[in-house]
Amino acid sequence: MRLSTSPDLGRPSRLIVLTLMLGVAVVAMLAWKYGLTARPGDTDDATRLFLVRDLLSGRGWYDQSISRLQPPQGIFLHWSRLLDGGLAGMMSLFRVFMTPATADLTTRIVWPLMWVFPALGCALVVARNLGGRSAVFLTAPLLLVNISLYRQFTPGRVDHHDIQIVMAMVALACSLAPTRRTAWAIVGGVAAALGMAVGLEALAVQALIGASYGLALARDRDEASPTAAYGGSLAIATTVFFLIQTPPWRWGLSFCDALALNLVAGLVVGGIGLCLTALFAGRAPAWARLSMLGLTGLAAAGAYLAFDPICIHGPFAAMNPAVRPFWFDRIQEVQSLPAMFKQERGPAIDAMITNLMVLASAAFLLVREWPRPRTGVIVAVAAMTVAAIVGFTSWRMQDYVLWIGTPLLGAALSRWAERYVGGRMVPSMIAALLISPGIGAAAVAVVDFVAPLPKGGKPFAYQVCFDAAAYRTLAAQPPGVVLSHVDLGPFMLIYTKDSPIAAPYHRMAGAILEVHNVFNAPPAAAEGLVRRSGAQYLVDCPAYPMIADNGSFGDRLRKGAMPSWLELVSKPHETLTVFRIRPPAAVAQVVSSGSIRGDARF
Repeated sequence: MRLSTSPDLGRPSRLIVLTLMLGVAVVAMLAWKYGLTARPGDTDDATRLFLVRDLLSGRGWYDQSISRLQPPQGIFLHWSRLLDGGLAGMMSLFRVFMTPATADLTTRIVWPLMWVFPALGCALVVARNLGGRSAVFLTAPLLLVNISLYRQFTPGRVDHHDIQIVMAMVALACSLAPTRRTAWAIVGGVAAALGMAVGLEALAVQALIGASYGLALARDRDEASPTAAYGGSLAIATTVFFLIQTPPWRWGLSFCDALALNLVAGLVVGGIGLCLTALFAGRAPAWARLSMLGLTGLAAAGAYLAFDPICIHGPFAAMNPAVRPFWFDRIQEVQSLPAMFKQERGPAIDAMITNLMVLASAAFLLVREWPRPRTGVIVAVAAMTVAAIVGFTSWRMQDYVLWIGTPLLGAALSRWAERYVGGRMVPSMIAALLISPGIGAAAVAVVDFVAPLPKGGKPFAYQVCFDAAAYRTLAAQPPGVVLSHVDLGPFMLIYTKDSPIAAPYHRMAGAILEVHNVFNAPPAAAEGLVRRSGAQYLVDCPAYPMIADNGSFGDRLRKGAMPSWLELVSKPHETLTVFRIRPPAAVAQVVSSGSIRGDARF
């Protein structure tokens, strides 16, 4: 090999070493950028942390209820107990030689960072299996310099996003394996089952990866063994994971937003269908195999929808539509790309550029092998396309665009380098460094120069509402029921002993609507609504966006008009404004004494 030629790093030993080196560099970069305080990244991280602590405190494995949310009935959360168990296991291990507080902090640091390594390894494998000899070498800098890839892997991120991304990448990498395909198909099936047991975010991508085994079998009857291995492992692992994490009394129930009876039925039917098709593949012509696979897909979809037809409308189909306008439709991770452009122009422009680059790379790889592209290329291109389409309508899927698209970009770059620069290392590396994230950053800079945004407050200023220090005053009060903005609820769970009425979860639509109605009520009606809620405290965070009409209770409260039935507990300039709700008798006494200004008695 000439020194001027890009090296081949695709051999297993070299790829492992490169993955470890990249992983260490990325972990160091994330630790330097975000620190090791490991504060929860968002509301879901806070709730997950509470569930893990609750499990370690003696909560039963199958008891996934949170009695402190929407008291007195509580809420049964549908989240994956497998993920709770993994975090609790790591925390318990650290407690052997650490204090509980240190073990808690260390888990919040180590858990998200450790998933960086398998994610990087799978991305490099995908690039190697799709590109030329320099694909791994050229993908490495793309993975190193694009910090957006790791927004779900930062210290404190203990929610489900990182593991779902990794399981999708494992399943994709296994589907592209050129050798030992049967063994890797088993790994891919288990990874797909685990990913969907944790959450359904990547369901469309996982379904397409599963269908790729059928496509491979339709094109080549020698793919019978890998197809059967994938189908069998998917069906078995799905059933096992479902039984482990789902309480027995819920085994017969169907839901659209979690691994439940309906999805288990669909995946098991699909897995068995792949096995049966593989069994007869040796004697069946291509058209017959394709027909059997089509029937398998229809049967799987039919089994899924038969138990709950409303699920055809997606995971949030059963949500109360009344909470959509003021809450759900405003959640950042479900925003479309055009909507994100209005809210966070820089990240949205970067995402748009990335989508265009990776889709162009996918098209280049496909056209290059036309009219007989490899099955792996078809699968990767299709997965990228699905991720981009779903990502256009839902911001959280942009993570999959990045993770699937980056190795495709590296693979396409390696093919381009082979053809146009003879595989020479220096121009290839320069091209790789300029492409990511240079083009997106340059586009953002140009747009900001041509059309600068008006000066205003700092972006994400509302996140001060989630700092632990903000809850000290509330935590110092006797525990009680708290009525507050829904996003504050999860942080009250971990920073106080209080019981928030609402939290930002669609299964709590009634509580979310109740809180919204209080803040948006006419001032004269607010007291009755608050007392009916059973709250002892009312909490506001002035930095948090409030969805309330002018002149409403919430609007007037923000403007300093405190009603007689509230008593201010917090001090001026604290992050959270904490009010104690006076008993009716105390209100009458305060009003009669004249200690409340007349213009505030509403």
